Amino acid sequence: MSSEDHSFEITFLPDNVKVKAKTGETILEIANRAHIHINASCGGEGVCGRCQVELREGEVSASPGLYLTEEDFAQGSRLACRAKAMGPATLFIPIESRADASSFKKAAKAEENLTVEERDPLVLQYDLEMTPPDATDNISDLDRVTQALSQHDLQDLDIELGVMKKMPQVLRDEGFKVRASVFFEPPISDLSRPPYGRLLTVSKSTLEATYYGLAVDIGTTSVWARLVDLATSEPFPPVGDLNAQISFGEDVISRIVYANKGDGLNKLQSQVIGTINGLLKRLEDTYPNFRDRLFLITTAGNTTMSHLLVAVDPKNIRLAPYVPPVTAWPSIRPSFLGLDVQSHTVMKIFPSVSSYVGGDIVSGVLAAGLYKRPELTLFIDVGTNGEIVIGNQDWMTCAACSAGPAFEGGGVKCGMRAAPGAIEEFQYEPESKIHHLSVIGRGQPVGICGSGLINIVAELFRGGVISKQGKYIENSCPQVRAGEDGLEYLLSPASQSAGNKDVVLTEIDIENLIRAKGAMFSGYQTLVEAVGLTMGDLERVIIAGGFGSSLNLENAIAIGLLPHLPLEKFTYIGNSSLTGATLALMSRSQWSLAQDIRGKMTNFELSETPGYMDKYMASQFLPHTDGSLFGL
Repeated sequence: MSSEDHSFEITFLPDNVKVKAKTGETILEIANRAHIHINASCGGEGVCGRCQVELREGEVSASPGLYLTEEDFAQGSRLACRAKAMGPATLFIPIESRADASSFKKAAKAEENLTVEERDPLVLQYDLEMTPPDATDNISDLDRVTQALSQHDLQDLDIELGVMKKMPQVLRDEGFKVRASVFFEPPISDLSRPPYGRLLTVSKSTLEATYYGLAVDIGTTSVWARLVDLATSEPFPPVGDLNAQISFGEDVISRIVYANKGDGLNKLQSQVIGTINGLLKRLEDTYPNFRDRLFLITTAGNTTMSHLLVAVDPKNIRLAPYVPPVTAWPSIRPSFLGLDVQSHTVMKIFPSVSSYVGGDIVSGVLAAGLYKRPELTLFIDVGTNGEIVIGNQDWMTCAACSAGPAFEGGGVKCGMRAAPGAIEEFQYEPESKIHHLSVIGRGQPVGICGSGLINIVAELFRGGVISKQGKYIENSCPQVRAGEDGLEYLLSPASQSAGNKDVVLTEIDIENLIRAKGAMFSGYQTLVEAVGLTMGDLERVIIAGGFGSSLNLENAIAIGLLPHLPLEKFTYIGNSSLTGATLALMSRSQWSLAQDIRGKMTNFELSETPGYMDKYMASQFLPHTDGSLFGL
C-alpha cells in the first residue's frame, strides 16, 4: 500500500500499537496487516460475533447488527469485521476477543517416539578430494565433481544451476577438497522406483559437520517447527505459534471461502509463510546461522493447509465430489514461496488421502506406528475437522467428521481457546449444589475452552442438572436460570470474571457439544461396522493433537465422545503430525513408509456412507440413545 493511501492512524489497546489506515478499511483488516490477532471465527463474515472491540476515541462506521445490543453499541462495542475506519481512532481489544498465543509456547507432554531404525536422511553429505586440473587432465569442473561422487555409488545426478555457477570458485578456493550435499528425490507415485540424487551445494569441507532439517506441522490453529541435526538424527525442542491465518476464519471452510475473495488466496499464503518465518527467527536465536546449513523441510498439515501453503486454489475441496487439486506433492523450493531460507533448501509436503484426511493424519499414523502393529487401533485427532483412522498392520480405513468448532471453544456463548482465563477444570457437588472450577493461568474466568466444556457438561449430567436430552432440569440447582437464549447455568458472575460479564453455559452450547461429540462417535461406529467389527473389538485408542493433552478421559466417555473402554487402552501421543514429519526428516525409509501408508488407507465419505446419519442421530443424547454402548 503506497504512503499516500495512509491518511491516519488506528491505535490498538492494550498493546498501544499504532497502525496506518485509510478510509473504508475494516478494523479487522487493519489489525491483520499489523499482525494483531483478533478472534474472527467466521473469517470476517459478521456471523459469529466474536471479534468485538471497544471504541475508546474517534469514529468508525458501524451499526449494532445481530450480535450487539443497543446498550453495548452505545457504550462503544463494535464488531471489528464490520466497523470501517473513518479517521484516527483508538480501540481496545478485550481479552475475550484476543487470539492468545501463550498456549503455543510449549509443547504438551506426550508419549513421543523419535527413534528410527536406520539413519538415512533424504539429504546426505560427502567429502570429496580431487586432483586439480592440469594440461594433461583438463576435464570440466562438473565432470570432475561427478566422477568423485561416482566413487560413492552416486550416478546420473541432477545438478542445480546455482551449484554450477558457484562451483568453479569454490573448487579453486578450497584446493579441490570440498563437501557435496546431495538430496535424494523420492518418487511421487511409483514407489518401487529408487530415489534419484540432486546435487544441492558444493562447499568447504572444513565447515562444521552439522547440517539441518526442519519439520513443520501446519495446523489450522497453530504452527509448530522442530530443527533436526541430520548428521546425528538429534531432534531439538520444538517452537510454536498461532497460525496467523486464524484472523481469516477458525476452520478450513471459512478459509477456503476467504481464499476465493479477491486476493484472499495470496493473503492466506502470506500469513502462514509469515508465521513460519517467525519461527525460523526464533530458532536462529538459539542456533545462529543454521539457515546456511538447512537443506530440507518436511511439512505436514491437513489438505487445505497444504494447498494454502503453496497458494493452490482449494475451492474444490469443499465442493462435491470433494476432489482436491493435489494429494501427492512434488519437491518445492520454499524460498520461492517467500520462506526466509537459502535457495538450496528443499521442501517435501506430506501427501493427503482425500479432501479432509490430510498429510497431518498420514504423518500421525506414521508416528503412532499403527501401520506395523497387530492390535485393532482407533486413531483420533479431535478438532473442528475430526479425523479418524481404524486398522492395524494389515489394513486401515479413515474418515473425517465435521465436528464443528465446539472443541476449540467456537459456537459457545462464552467459548474461547485454551488460553489464560479459560475455565478448564470443573467439579459439581450434587448434595450441596455448589461447584468448583479452575482457570488456565489461575486468574479470573474469561470463558470456557473445549476441554472445560466437556468437563462441565459431564459433571452437570452426572449431578442431575442436565438431562439425557442435553436440557437443564428446572429447579435442579440455584445456578440454573433463564437467560437470553433460554435456560443457562451461571459459572461465574460478572463481579468475579475478568471480562466483567457473567460466564454462563447455555442449552445451545450443550446442543453444539452434543452435535460435535456425536459426529465423532458415529464416525467411529461407521468405520468399525464397515469392516464387520464392533466398538468392543478395539484394542487400542490413540489420541493425537493439542486438544488431547487436557482431555479428561472419564468425562469424555461420560458424554459419549470416546468409546466406553478401559482407560488403560487409551494413549495420548501429542502432536503426532510434527512427530511424523520429524521421523521423515531422519530417514528415507520413514518417508517411503508415509507414502505407503497413504496408499493403504481406504477413505470413507461419511455423509455418503449408508447408516452414518442414523448413527449420528442416535448419538444426539448424553451419552447415547443406546446405553449399552456405555455400560448403562
